[in-house]
Amino acid sequence: MKNKNEQLADMQQRREKILEMIREDGTVTVKQLTSAFGLTEATIRTDLRMLQKEGYVQRYHGGATLMTGKQNTGALLLERQTQMDEKSAIGRLAAQHIENGDTIILDSGSTTTAIADHLHHIRRLSVITTAVNIALKLGGEPGINILLTGGTFKFPTLSTSGEKAAGFFENVLAEKLFLATAGISPRLGLSFPSETDIKVKSAMMKSASTIYVVADSSKIGKVSMFALPCQWSDIHYLITDSGISAENIVAFEALGVKVLVAE
Repeated sequence: MKNKNEQLADMQQRREKILEMIREDGTVTVKQLTSAFGLTEATIRTDLRMLQKEGYVQRYHGGATLMTGKQNTGALLLERQTQMDEKSAIGRLAAQHIENGDTIILDSGSTTTAIADHLHHIRRLSVITTAVNIALKLGGEPGINILLTGGTFKFPTLSTSGEKAAGFFENVLAEKLFLATAGISPRLGLSFPSETDIKVKSAMMKSASTIYVVADSSKIGKVSMFALPCQWSDIHYLITDSGISAENIVAFEALGVKVLVAE
């Protein structure tokens, strides 16, 4: 039996994971949460009430949605705007691995958006992406061809997801994939706060010859709710910032992943 302090810590950790799920998908139902956490609806509703009281979510009958959704979507703002200097450096380094004539896949997220910021010099480039904001950012660039997947729109990441998005990649062949992640651990691999993107990210990986994971150093060692089923041999590079420890560089390279550090 856990003591009161342990129970409070578990409750706080669960609420953080619930909020992370909502920040990924924009909305979540009580039914989804009871299934994910194996708890009663009453417990989940209490969690959502507290998150609403703290100003993070707006509850509706049967679920909750992100409080900042409407204004951020209208302004084409991504929900997660942290470590932006590091992400810009990662984006600049990643862009150096993209050549004229490449076909690449850009995952959604603030780090992959930073890659898009550094592609204006590339010509005869085909970009396949789930990210609506990336498509808009690059759509007017001469010499860049954009293919945007279909699927269900997720406003926190300004992206498409679901079966239709995953199905888009069935006959796609790309030289390079730049894959975002919520957490990357030498022991537990890549993980994400929501199940909705797992099929899409798996489909992206099957379509690409070379896979780059792009993640700022705050994601290293972090473990999120759902694991991506893949082998380390599937991942060729990790592009991160100088906050990564020497120990983690050694650990990833021992797994066969080349670590590229953006200064």
